[in-house]
This record gives sequence, C-alpha cells and structure tokens, in this order.
Amino acid sequence: MRWEGVTPRPACAAAQDEASARPACAQTHMRLHAVSMVLHTHAMRYVMFTKHLQSMSVVEAGQTINSLGFQGVELTVRPGGHVLPEKVDEDLPRAVEALREMGLEVPALVVEIHNRRQEFSAAVCRAAGKVGATVLRTSSHRYRAFGTIREQIQDAGRDAKDLEALGAEFGVRLCIHCHSGDFLSGTGGILDMVLDRTDPRHVGVSLDLGHLTTEGGKSGWRQSIDLLQQRVGIVAVKSFGWFREPDPKTGELIWNAKLVPLADGNVQWRRAFELLRQVGWDADGRALVSIHSEYQGAGSWRSLDVPELIEQTGQDFTYLQQQAAIPAPA
Repeated sequence: MRWEGVTPRPACAAAQDEASARPACAQTHMRLHAVSMVLHTHAMRYVMFTKHLQSMSVVEAGQTINSLGFQGVELTVRPGGHVLPEKVDEDLPRAVEALREMGLEVPALVVEIHNRRQEFSAAVCRAAGKVGATVLRTSSHRYRAFGTIREQIQDAGRDAKDLEALGAEFGVRLCIHCHSGDFLSGTGGILDMVLDRTDPRHVGVSLDLGHLTTEGGKSGWRQSIDLLQQRVGIVAVKSFGWFREPDPKTGELIWNAKLVPLADGNVQWRRAFELLRQVGWDADGRALVSIHSEYQGAGSWRSLDVPELIEQTGQDFTYLQQQAAIPAPA
C-alpha cells in the first residue's frame, strides 16, 4: 500500500459532452445549481468507491473524496486494490486510521470473496470486523453455459452458505453485487434464488440500480427492490445509456449499454429512493450509498482522465443529493 507523495486535488474544467456520443435515452445535460427548496435531512451516508482512484495513495484518495463532500470511503481490499488481501492484517488498520483522521468513515470494503475455501477469505473478514468495516461488497457468480442455469444457481447457493458462515463468525455482512450481463445477479429474481437459504443479517446485496435498470428497465428494477428489500446492505450508484455501435465480431450494428453521467442515464433515482424508504431501508439511520464513477475504459460513454473523473463525480454527487432529497412539507 502506497502512503507517501500526498498531492493536492487537481483542478480541471468540466468534461464536455460530444453530441455524437450521447446515449439514445439522454436529455441535454444541464449544469446543476443549488437546490432552492428547503429539504429534510434524512438518514443516509454517502461514500465513494475507490476503484478509479487507484493511481493515488490511500491518503491522496481520501483527500480527494473528502474535498468532494463525501462522508466516507468504500475501500478496495482485493487483488490490485488499495489494500492487498495478503497484507490485510497490517495495511487495513493503517488505511482506516489514516482516513478517519481526515474525518472519513470506512463502513464498507470491496472484496473478492465467494466461499470459505478461497485464500484470505477468513483473514479479510476478520480484519474488516476488527476495524468496523462491516459491509463487504463482493461479485456474484458468472452465468456460464446456456441450458444449465438451475445447476449454476444451486452451486452459487452453496457458496452463499459459506458467505453466511463467514459473516456470522466475524460480524460482517457479505453483500453480493447486482451486475448486468453474464452474472447470476442481473435481476432480483435470480439473485433471490441464489440467496434464498441464507440469513439476511449475514448475506445481503449491493443494490446497483444502474445494472438492475439495464436488465429490467420498465419495471424489473422495481420488482428487484421489492424482492431484495430485506437484504440491501449498500446502494451502488451508476447509470447507463444505450449506444448503437458495430459488433466487433460481425460488424453489424448492435445496442450496447455504457456508463453515462447520472443526469443522462436510465435510472429513475427519485422514484428509487422513494421505494427504498417505503420498505424501511433507511430506518436505522445507517443507510449507505456508494457513488462508483466508473468513467474509464470502453464501458464508459467517454474514457475520462482522473481530473475529469473527479469533476464528473462532483456533478453526479450534487445531482444525486437533489434526487434523494425529501422536500419539506408545505
């Protein structure tokens, strides 16, 4: 883990959208101004996922996240992450202490744990419990050969029981991330089948509304919230648009989902937060919302450099808070 070389947050101009790269569902992107109406404060903690700040040390990433106004950090503890699993006992407490000294919480980690047999699975869960990072987001099983989905769900369900045991032993909650495409977590119905025999106190979900809306744009995302309502450990924030592009294999035009700024994407954020509150998601005052800002590489409408990504994250955060706000009663 790299600690030295603290540098200030770089300044940059806002990323400019190109008309030709706009998603089919997008409206003209407007710069957001201060909210003029009076808003209730509600029980929600905003954190930022550190994946796309990997070029920075933990301290640098924390300074950037702090400057954007977040309450905390969703820290990567996985191969290639800010903390490596083989060094978790030494490096995770140091990272958490450094971030807390800046006033940042570390309530959640991003890990790669699928079962007890996996190397370092117990070590990561134990270290997380000790520092109070009790929400551990992990990826789901991939959807493999067509025609065998029921067998795949059974296999994933057996591993989910391992996650339950780890959670119960170390006082953490393993949260499987909802992911579109070839994953057994693209819809709430499939993921609910995977998790059916586990205790929601120890096995939850990272409710990614961007991925769920991509797979179930009309009402599937809403049904997924309904099915998974007792398991929401953290809400993951991203949004997609659809782009028509040539298939690299055939050259035929196909529609691809790519990440876009929150104001331009497919997620109905205001309605989603209303539904989450309706099922008591924020009733304990500890509700977690993580902004992902995955605007690099081929999966994004534009591949942003780090200064541009930080600028876009600030715009997304402002927009999201407006969408999540509860207007004061008249």
